[in-house]
Amino acid sequence: MSKAIPWDEAEVRGPKLAYTITPENCGRMLRRVKRLLIVVGGNILDDEYRKVDMVHTVETIAKKTNATLAVSAGVFKAFQHYGGVKYAINVESLVDRLRDERWMGFDGKGKYDFILFVGGFYPFQSMMLATLKHFAPNIRTLTIERYYHPNSEFSFENLSFEKWRDGLEALLKALEV
Repeated sequence: MSKAIPWDEAEVRGPKLAYTITPENCGRMLRRVKRLLIVVGGNILDDEYRKVDMVHTVETIAKKTNATLAVSAGVFKAFQHYGGVKYAINVESLVDRLRDERWMGFDGKGKYDFILFVGGFYPFQSMMLATLKHFAPNIRTLTIERYYHPNSEFSFENLSFEKWRDGLEALLKALEV
């Protein structure tokens, strides 16, 4: 169990908390995932994410891991030049599909075994992660946000902007090996 403190301390999370993960270990773990789905929220175009060029970071992770990339409709245009984005969907509908045992993914090739969340509005993303934690416990979740998400299975701890930026670079390097 993690000893990290949720960024939103009023978060009601239950007894199971996310494990904190280092960026290097995150990269190693993502290399081993068979069916990765990356879910990108609407905040990915905010100033803080632009400073680290998060759109490029997400695209690189998707290419290196052969992941499916699903983005919220408001940021689809930012990802249009990347050929791997085929799905613009609202996150509530996507989480509902992920809970469905019969849903075989966007491509019909099977369930996703790992979901990476990035760029979501913190309270909203936390609710989506809580839904998956409680109603789809066989799906593993990860956030690579600057702030700790207790409802995810794996999360970075609360980081300063500089440490987060350096951590994202370390994650990308770990995917190279």
